[in-house]
Amino acid sequence: MRAGCSPRSARDPLQTIGKYQVEKVLGRGGMGTVYQAIDPVIHRTVAIKTMTPGLAETPELKARFLREAQAAGGLRHHNIVTVYDLGEDHGQPFIAMELIDGEDLEKIIQAKEPLSVEWKIDVIRQVCEGLAYAHRAGIVHRDVKPANIRVTPQGEVKIMDFGIAHLQSSKMTTSGLVLGTVHYMAPEQVEGEKVDHRADIFSVGAIAYELLAYRRPFDADSLPHVMFRIVREEADMAALPRSEYSPGLEAIVSRALAKPLAERYQSLEEMRDDLERLVRETAARLLAAQKDTAELVTAIERARAAGQLQKALTMCRRVLQIDPGHAVGQQQCQEVEEAIRDQEVEQLSGMALGYAADGDLDLARKIASKVARLAPDSARYRDLAAYLDEEAARRKVAALVATAQEHIVLGDLEEARAAAEEALAAQPDHAIAREIRDRAARVIEQRDRLAPPVSEPPVASPPIGSLTPLPEGPPSDAEAGRLLEEARRHLKARDPGKAVPRLERALELAPDHAAIARLLALARLDARRAEAASLTTAALNHFLQNDHARARAAVEKALSLDPENRRAGELRQVLGVLG
Repeated sequence: MRAGCSPRSARDPLQTIGKYQVEKVLGRGGMGTVYQAIDPVIHRTVAIKTMTPGLAETPELKARFLREAQAAGGLRHHNIVTVYDLGEDHGQPFIAMELIDGEDLEKIIQAKEPLSVEWKIDVIRQVCEGLAYAHRAGIVHRDVKPANIRVTPQGEVKIMDFGIAHLQSSKMTTSGLVLGTVHYMAPEQVEGEKVDHRADIFSVGAIAYELLAYRRPFDADSLPHVMFRIVREEADMAALPRSEYSPGLEAIVSRALAKPLAERYQSLEEMRDDLERLVRETAARLLAAQKDTAELVTAIERARAAGQLQKALTMCRRVLQIDPGHAVGQQQCQEVEEAIRDQEVEQLSGMALGYAADGDLDLARKIASKVARLAPDSARYRDLAAYLDEEAARRKVAALVATAQEHIVLGDLEEARAAAEEALAAQPDHAIAREIRDRAARVIEQRDRLAPPVSEPPVASPPIGSLTPLPEGPPSDAEAGRLLEEARRHLKARDPGKAVPRLERALELAPDHAAIARLLALARLDARRAEAASLTTAALNHFLQNDHARARAAVEKALSLDPENRRAGELRQVLGVLG
């Protein structure tokens, strides 16, 4: 203390502290105040840390402040704030130290800045470097926390406040600094046991956890609960975000936070070495992965050019397994999936149109519903749906016209006219419906005017179809002849399955009858085609239910029976696109 001077009040405006000219207050805390000042001798800007006057009046605390500051002043490391000077002003001890431009880790964490994992690992590594140097010099920080770690704009870490936290004694309240630091205390600190440098290692683990997860490893709603969790509970490593450094990074943090001293890192050099090894090995792995993904991307482009979309998709997914964030892989995967979908939509639409042309609108609509699920907003689906609606309307009109014709044949003129008028309501320009309506109306008018009613001669409807008469006469064997006629009736009814066994028996009875032999060959062919058609329908139903395995089996069996089955071939193509 200067002679004849009394201690300054905390409210006194400071212009100088020792030889230093004060420019402004940088911050205040439970231990004291930090100022920005100028060293007038060498014109260097410094930070001045002072003790709170009440603490400075306690000889033991004051002596400890000076002793710890002297110890910290002997540390010269690029990751530790440099102490330039130590002195007193009006009985108030102060430390002049390096003024660090940048932001403390506490503010960075609170802001939850979107920083890379690489940046965070490097910050943790530098903290290990600086504290390891201090430990080798016999200095234990005892209050390692985010607020005491500053990061410059260049990414360099500076550790501050060495030894100051040790001044907090049992006579002080549990406010201020202790409340801010208990989250980073080692279990042995919480329990009041003797601590060594390994307490700092635990604190570094807690900081690493918080920096990576943006949440504290042992947070709670009260100080006693925080202390309980530090001593009794394990940190939740699953809360750490997964990255290319997983699970190695989680293992390093977990070891730093080990509660038993023997299981914790024994030095921060060891933790630093593990971090550096993890970075090297990850970089090598990522480099190899980049090479693999580059080769895969080239192969994907070749497969797409060759139209091998399923192969391209498999390789796209492999790229994303190696590197989930691979932008080109993501784009390729999206494009290939869209191309496969478009191809499937096109082929399914063609199948639907084919079934509609064959008269099976129900199956056509089932296929169209799958197209709707794949591409509900596509022009292809809109066109298909519109066509099927038009075809359904046309079929309805055709059925009404056929009904009207049947009624004409049967002489049911009123029913014929009603059916024709219903058809014309749906399709006003239908010429046959108009003709039936007009003819029925004329006949009804004549019938009502004359007695007995006059009816028009029935309109003959064309036969459904018949087999071409065989050039040979009937077989000499009567039973063979009977079986032949039954077989013909079944063939006319499009039931070759029943015709085949009858023709086979007829041929046994009349083996030299060439017509029976030819008809049997045709019936067998028709039976195979009918079975193939049935299998194709079953395969389509399996496909519409997403049972692709059963669909493929049915399609292959259908094509083995009837290689010319167009519907089975189309479905095989669709299944081929889907892989």
